[in-house]
Amino acid sequence: MSRLQQVFLVTLFIYIAICDFGECVHVILGDSAVFPETENCPTGAELSREEPYRTRLVAAREHGVWKPTEDYTDRVNQSASFAFTRTVYTDTGLFLLRCGSRERRIQLDVLIGVEASVSEGEPATLKCYYPDKHDDSVLRWTKDKEMVLELNLSSGEVKHGPGFKSRMSLSQAGSKHVDRSLVFDQVLQGDRGDYFCSVHRNGLREKWGDPGAVRLKWTERDPDQTTPRPPPASAAEEEQMGTLTIVFITSVVVFLIVAPLFFLLGWCVKSHCSRASPRSGGGQHSEVVKLMDSDSPLPPPCSLCLCKAFITLCFYSSTFIATNLP
Repeated sequence: MSRLQQVFLVTLFIYIAICDFGECVHVILGDSAVFPETENCPTGAELSREEPYRTRLVAAREHGVWKPTEDYTDRVNQSASFAFTRTVYTDTGLFLLRCGSRERRIQLDVLIGVEASVSEGEPATLKCYYPDKHDDSVLRWTKDKEMVLELNLSSGEVKHGPGFKSRMSLSQAGSKHVDRSLVFDQVLQGDRGDYFCSVHRNGLREKWGDPGAVRLKWTERDPDQTTPRPPPASAAEEEQMGTLTIVFITSVVVFLIVAPLFFLLGWCVKSHCSRASPRSGGGQHSEVVKLMDSDSPLPPPCSLCLCKAFITLCFYSSTFIATNLP
């Protein structure tokens, strides 16, 4: 076994042991992280970060406040206790606190979390995935370091934390889709906060789920949304309704004008034909022949005038429709 592998195994063992004794801090990326037991340290105390083959100083306590080194000045305020005002992903690691004659190791885990927003009384699902290994591992959901729900991955036994049994369960997808999501039947206002999904073995945390953290946010219910409203019409539907309205109005106007003209046209044609047809004897017939043979121009009948008027009306009507259609 190489020296690097030995260092890694020793670090892993220390990490597991530290988390078992409560010196483990986990936060969501971007949140602040307060290091425990740093507020009571005397002058001369130091906080360092342990890395392979070296230890790097992070901050030192002078005159009752922690003063960070140059690499951390933008994220650490000079105060009685040491804390990152905002965490970055690379802050994950093992820190050594030398406080007088005491030494404490603190493991900081910075997790990439997701958000879920819900209103009071609504159901909610907090996502977490982890494959079954059919061993003694236990998947655990926690909030404020208190157990919410625990699943034995080998036996399938489920345990609930105080006050959560009747309101939540695990996803029905289960081992088939390695879905270990936490499902709320109804969310209460006190349920908002940060939830962490982790895997433990022999009482020690071994790994984080994916994602390892979910922030449940609270949204106020809009009273106007209690009664469903029909969705607003789209722009295309409104345009289509406007076109149909214009066509309908234009059709009604044209009908009211053209219908009387058709009636007058029929009446004039019938009247003209009655006057032109021969009644009796050959005298009337000879007069008609004489008129047809004459070179004098004939006066236009009323039907011709009406035809011209009808054609003109149709032209203006079609122009009106074409102009008003979108």
